[in-house]
Formats: sequence, C-alpha cells, structure tokens
Amino acid sequence: MAGPALSHLRDRMHTNDGGIAWVFFGTSVGYILGSMLSGRGLDRGRGHHRWVLAMAVATIGILLVAWAPDLPLLLGAFAVIGAALGICDVSGNTLVMWSRPQGPGSLLNALHLCFAVGAMLSPLVVNRSLHYTHSVWGVAIPVGAIGLCCSVVMLRHPAPHRTRLETAARSAASGARGAQVAVICLFFFAYVAVETGFAGWIHTYTEQIGYGGSGTATGMVTTFWVGFTLGRVAAIWLARVVSPGWMVAVAMVMSVITSALFLAFHGPGPMLWVVTFLFAVSVAPQYASMMAFAESHLALSGRNTSMILASSGLGGLVLPWTIGQLFDSVGTKAMAPTIFVASAVAAGLGALAGRLLLAGQRPPVTSMNAPVT
Repeated sequence: MAGPALSHLRDRMHTNDGGIAWVFFGTSVGYILGSMLSGRGLDRGRGHHRWVLAMAVATIGILLVAWAPDLPLLLGAFAVIGAALGICDVSGNTLVMWSRPQGPGSLLNALHLCFAVGAMLSPLVVNRSLHYTHSVWGVAIPVGAIGLCCSVVMLRHPAPHRTRLETAARSAASGARGAQVAVICLFFFAYVAVETGFAGWIHTYTEQIGYGGSGTATGMVTTFWVGFTLGRVAAIWLARVVSPGWMVAVAMVMSVITSALFLAFHGPGPMLWVVTFLFAVSVAPQYASMMAFAESHLALSGRNTSMILASSGLGGLVLPWTIGQLFDSVGTKAMAPTIFVASAVAAGLGALAGRLLLAGQRPPVTSMNAPVT
C-alpha cells in the first residue's frame, strides 16, 4: 500500500521524498518487533489465535493511516501495520511448514502467491480509493472483510504443531546450525531489501523521470506485481519437479542479470516495462524457495522463523529508506546501481547459505576414515 500511496501521503504530510521515506522505517521497525515477539508463542501452540489478532490490528492500522493528520502519527500507524504484518508472516510461514512435514514447497509458494495477488491488486485499490475519496479509507474495507472471513475459518480448526524434531536435533548436533540460520537471515535481509526497494520506489521513480503521468506510474507498479504473481504461479508448479535449492539459484542469477539490464537501460522508455516485469518474475520464487530449502535441512522452529522474518523486516527498512535519501541527494539516477548492487549481494549470500546447508548434511566421519584403535 505504501508505494502507490507514497506521493499522496507525501503531499498530505507537506514533506519531501526523504521525509515520507520514513514510513518504510516505521513499517519495518514494527515488523521487526512483531516478528521477534511472535516466534516463541507459536512454539507453545494456539497459532491461529495470534494470526487472527494480527489481522484485526492490521485493519486498525490502515484506518489510522487514513486518519493521521501529521507525519509522526502517520509513522506510528505504519509501525502498527508493520507489527501486525510481522506476526502474520511468522504465523503463516511457520504453520504452513508445520502442516506439511513431508515437504512444504508447493504450499509455501501458494501462500506467497496470495501475497503477490494482494500486492498486485493493491495499487489498483489505492488508486481508486484516492480517486473517489482522496484518501486511503477505501483500502480498509476490503482488508477488514478478508480478515473477518479468514478469522472465522481459522478459528474453527486447530493450528498445526511443530514436527520433524529428529531433523532439528540432527542439524543442531552437526554444530553448524547457528551459522546456517545466521547466513539465511542475512540472505533474507538482502532479498527483502531488493524487493521492497524496487517495488516501493518504482512508482515515484517513473513519475520523477517524467515518463507519463500518475497512470503510467500506477501501471508500472501493477506490471511489477503482475510479473511477481506470475513468477509465484510458476513456482507452485516448478516446486513439484524442481528442488527448492535449484529454484532459488536460478532465480538469483536471473535477478542479477535483470538488474544489470536496469542499470544499462535506466530512464524512460519501453525497456523500463520489460525490466520491471522480468525483475519481478526473477525475485518472486526466492522467498518461499529459500524458506523451503532451509526447512528441509533444519526443520525450522517458530523462533527460527521469527529471526528470519525479523531480518526480512530490517532489509525492508534499510534499502527503501536509503533510496529515499538518495532520491533527495543524488536523484533518480541512483536507483538502478543501488538495485544492481543489492541484487548481487543477495545472490552471493544465497549461494553461501546453500553451501552451508548442504555441508551441514554431510555424514560424520566413520571408523573407516578414523585411525584404527
């Protein structure tokens, strides 16, 4: 919601790009706190109750965004939304993984497909809300209705519990689990930084380079989320025939190549549509695929997932805020190299995480390799 509404919120708060970029900071701080506080609770059970409460809080947060009369209150409203999103994301990813102990790849990709569908529709809903009401009040109604329907269904069923404890014990006994989780967290930090940095600022970038009007900018954001959605639709099918490790590896290479094209062809023109679409397709499968890859080797707990999601929130804080400051100090020309460097860093961290996860599954030294005693 923040990206498509950014120009409206900036003008309403009478601030500049650097000032309104603090909404990403508020969202991410709330997201980090919500993620960190929710993991241990999931390990104790009753995960659906926490998820339902978070959906209600998210709706309240959107109402606060529509009402906030000044920038500090607006930042507080986005912090409330961020906290609710952190709890929702940790709950969703953890409970889906626990519900499919034999391999959650397809279902995780389906979960993240729903995120992509919501994100694809969000620019259109925000645009219509701004057109008819000159505010984001029109966003709260569908979000509240969806949350109510989901809450009724969830509370009628028991929440999944953690399984595959023997896999978790084996990965802990290898002595590398802490390092593996740490590098995975770094990957998610970099990945979410890239995704939110591009998606959050492509609307403003398109406006400020003078490529059409607000309709063109909204179309660019929608193009990103259409590509993102199609990438996740494809990932559901591919997860049945391709391992999560290979899927995330190919997607990372594609994102680096596409970000290089963005660097080479930055500025207004038809190539911007192509790059936006292909970049979205390339980043779409990475989150769920890396989560499934890590789960298959580590059997993640709620606490592990909360650490991963908190790292994601930190990534969503750093790069969007940084791009906002660069827009004010350097201009729009800073966006393409920033996205390219961030994509390359994410790919490097993903490769390192993959090597550590695979190395942690190697069998211990046997008596055939040990000295005879």
